Amino acid sequence: MEVALITGGSGHVGANLTRELINQGYKVRCIDFDNDHRAFENLDVELVKGDITEKESLETAFKNVDIVFHTAAFISLDKRYKHLIRKINVDGTKNVCEASVNGNVKKLVHFSSIDAFAREPMDEPLYETRELVTGPKSIPYDLSKADGQKIVLEFSKNYLDASIIHPTSIMGPNDFKPGLNCQSMIDIANRKRLLNVDFGYNYVDVRDLSKTAINCSRKGVNGQNYLVGGEFLMFPDIAKMIGEILDRKTLLIALPIFSMYFNIPYEIIKSSFTKKPRLMTADTIHTIRTAHKLIPSTLAKETLDHTNRPFKETITDTINFFINRGLIKI
Repeated sequence: MEVALITGGSGHVGANLTRELINQGYKVRCIDFDNDHRAFENLDVELVKGDITEKESLETAFKNVDIVFHTAAFISLDKRYKHLIRKINVDGTKNVCEASVNGNVKKLVHFSSIDAFAREPMDEPLYETRELVTGPKSIPYDLSKADGQKIVLEFSKNYLDASIIHPTSIMGPNDFKPGLNCQSMIDIANRKRLLNVDFGYNYVDVRDLSKTAINCSRKGVNGQNYLVGGEFLMFPDIAKMIGEILDRKTLLIALPIFSMYFNIPYEIIKSSFTKKPRLMTADTIHTIRTAHKLIPSTLAKETLDHTNRPFKETITDTINFFINRGLIKI
């Protein structure tokens, strides 16, 4: 039985990847970083203490491992956290690569992001050959994912069989620590966001992403990166879908994107009390305004057998998951 190690196993991708790996007959090991074990409820998973920012802590976790899925990352568009973003997404990635080499891992699948790519030109399809983000004035998160990818590519040249996955915006069930995407769905379902902004994203179901990542561990070419996307949808349309699922009104009006700037002062004040990263920043708005619409994911479809389920199924399963967890009131 092959052993698969997941960094970031308690996160949204990690929780779904764990389930799919178990379904496919793998023995799953996850790095236990924060003692939050909700994602592993009733699952046969080996948990090993470790922290990707502390190289010495990874030795035990990477022993006798066949495949590593590196999903751990710090996702934030708050520039105040740029040093932590870089420490986790760049330095942590280097540590994972070194631990994989030292542990004689057969394959590393690194999860980057669509945000690692330069956003311009917006009117052309986004392919794997698009230039990566560069320059010190880039959004820190975007630059960290681009620089993390460069590290993986350097290791793939001499020491390590590694492939890279670029997901678009991720949606789906089994998000036990709801991130920004799923928390937005919870708020919409509970009628806390009746005013929504008229923007869109390309969304990929986390379960489809997980299957494609496992296929990448078998079929992925060393040093190759793969865009893994789904369907482009406007945010107000998703709010309407949620309303149809729950039989309640979940959208009053769709506001223009510029209205988001009025929310920044509120986020600054809230963050000063919560001591947590701001969700709404100028970088957040820039990311929304420059969301790619033309993402064919041709390479992943043709070589990794990537497929997309209908988004209505994705959002229905997501809402039902949060109803069952008691986070959406019915």
